[in-house]
Amino acid sequence: MKKLLLTGTALWCSRDELIRRNRNNDIVFSVTGMMPFHRHRATVMLTDNDIELADNEAYLIPLGIITQLYIGFDEYYTRVLVKNLGLFTQPLRITTSDETVWYFFIDCSFWGSCNKIWFEQIKNLIV
Repeated sequence: MKKLLLTGTALWCSRDELIRRNRNNDIVFSVTGMMPFHRHRATVMLTDNDIELADNEAYLIPLGIITQLYIGFDEYYTRVLVKNLGLFTQPLRITTSDETVWYFFIDCSFWGSCNKIWFEQIKNLIV
């Protein structure tokens, strides 16, 4: 039986969705009160076996296929896609063995997100 460790609300997108975005609107994210760039909003659950996303569709990320866990910006998800240029929060990036890259902002608010808490919990489970 799976053990539920954390739950929250995730704003998320994949690297493919990030690459295909309309870049003409990028500056809007950093100078307004908008939430960080995302394509999906879902309930997210961390269990001792996987990360589950429940939206209109369900997604499952088994912890055993996570090859990289990172908090921060990269060449695809840049500071301009986050309010205040990422001063209060940075994306949680998860890469899996099939080379899918996911970017998350969990329980995102005006003052930041819970990404560091999730990062530490996931790290402890996959190490």
